[in-house]
Amino acid sequence: MLDRVKTFLEEVRRFRSELKAVTFNTIGQKKLRVKAEWIGTTWCNDIGPKLRASGGFTPEVLDRYTEKFAKLIVLSSPSNRKSSYLSLLEEVLKDFRKDFVLPIQQAKVAVSSAVSSFDAFLTKIAPSDEGEYFKEALSCAKQGYFRAATVMGWCTAIDRIHRKVEELGFAMFNVTSAQMASQTSGRFKRFNQTQNVNSVSELREVFDNIVLWVVEGMGLIDFNQHTRLRSCFEMRCQAAHPGEAPTTEYNLLSFFSDIDQIVLVNPKFALKKTINLAAPAK
Repeated sequence: MLDRVKTFLEEVRRFRSELKAVTFNTIGQKKLRVKAEWIGTTWCNDIGPKLRASGGFTPEVLDRYTEKFAKLIVLSSPSNRKSSYLSLLEEVLKDFRKDFVLPIQQAKVAVSSAVSSFDAFLTKIAPSDEGEYFKEALSCAKQGYFRAATVMGWCTAIDRIHRKVEELGFAMFNVTSAQMASQTSGRFKRFNQTQNVNSVSELREVFDNIVLWVVEGMGLIDFNQHTRLRSCFEMRCQAAHPGEAPTTEYNLLSFFSDIDQIVLVNPKFALKKTINLAAPAK
């Protein structure tokens, strides 16, 4: 990643030199405008998200540079002023080496291995067809928004669970909860949440932690799987509320792995019919 960042920095410096050589007050050459757009897009869609995913750079610094490179994309439209380009590039280049190159060189930030393993895992699970929830979760993860990815990732898991309960029948869910609530000994002796749901909408009003208990009672998950999913749910709650606990790529790797293995590819949660959540209802 160090070589990638240094090469990018040299490209920005070279582009500034090319702009300085222009004798006109506006930049109309297509070649220069295309390069401006490429530089801005490369940061916003590639380098910036990977540096964010490393967890070693503050969001404030990354957001500041992303805002500048986004402006460069806007400037790449025809005939914007040369002075506007140069002023923006001066702002970018002023502290870029200090903010990004030196921390990586001095081993203050470990970027390459963590990012490559994270990207590899996201690529592995990307084919899963879970509608918009999963697409948004992966998009957030790839952009370095780990808290948002956690929230949407949990939506993916609990939605699949809801759909499986719907397929098995709400009566089974209700009866199981009543049977669990009637037990005076054993694993479910403290469970007292009898349910009476008749639709997915009503099921969505049941707290997720209660749903996990009932699906264990239904035999869809065991004790250990319940414990792991409960940890995923707690991580989702932490991500959705203000707090000091960080969400790193390693946390998210474990989170995605659990919901992928325990829910998404678990044969017990396989749906008999494919539901395309992204498609409009007919």
